[in-house]
Amino acid sequence: MRKFSVCFSIMFFYCVSDTALDPESVSLIYPKNFESCANAVRINDIDRQVRFEWTEALNADQYELIVENSITKEKFISNTPLLNSSLVISAGAPYSWFVRSKSDFTTVTKNSEVWEFYLERIPNESHIPFPASLLYPLNNSSVSLTNENQILFRWKGLDLDNDIESYDFYIGVQDENLNLEKEDLSTSQISIQLNSNSTYFWQIRTTDKSNNSSYSKIFSFETQ
Repeated sequence: MRKFSVCFSIMFFYCVSDTALDPESVSLIYPKNFESCANAVRINDIDRQVRFEWTEALNADQYELIVENSITKEKFISNTPLLNSSLVISAGAPYSWFVRSKSDFTTVTKNSEVWEFYLERIPNESHIPFPASLLYPLNNSSVSLTNENQILFRWKGLDLDNDIESYDFYIGVQDENLNLEKEDLSTSQISIQLNSNSTYFWQIRTTDKSNNSSYSKIFSFETQ
């Protein structure tokens, strides 16, 4: 009788494992995307307690909240079974955040969309621009050059004060050694002549009229 119980337990374990469903992604609720977070709890002159909220995900037992300071690149991580979590982070900077859904029955995880917000320090302060969103070429993509071996780079900038002054364009063949190719650009696109069958990395620096600036992520691509 004891052997039958052990066998049954093993069979039940494998049955549960084989039929486990992967977790779905959550929908983010707050802080709102590309908006200012001004109602966080004040801890001191620098730190604020921010409450993050999201919807329930199917087949998820745990949620991992990942928040990143877009300027310092410092990350803050919180794990919870709830649909919210609070973190103490520094004010006066833009942040990005997303939630990773997890299950107790599978190692598969699912990430939500990535949202960005600005954490206010002083009401009506000058906001640092959000890091530019790189539109083309996309990360890890393969692109064709024009007849003149050129490619049109495109990105999108956003500042809550609507006072973006200029963009600086960086490019190189190594992500840790980018060259300032063009500076003080007034538009969010530029054509550059490149070599075919090569790998490149590029990045945008956004500067506003108060001389606040931010750097985008570094994207890589290959030329055909």
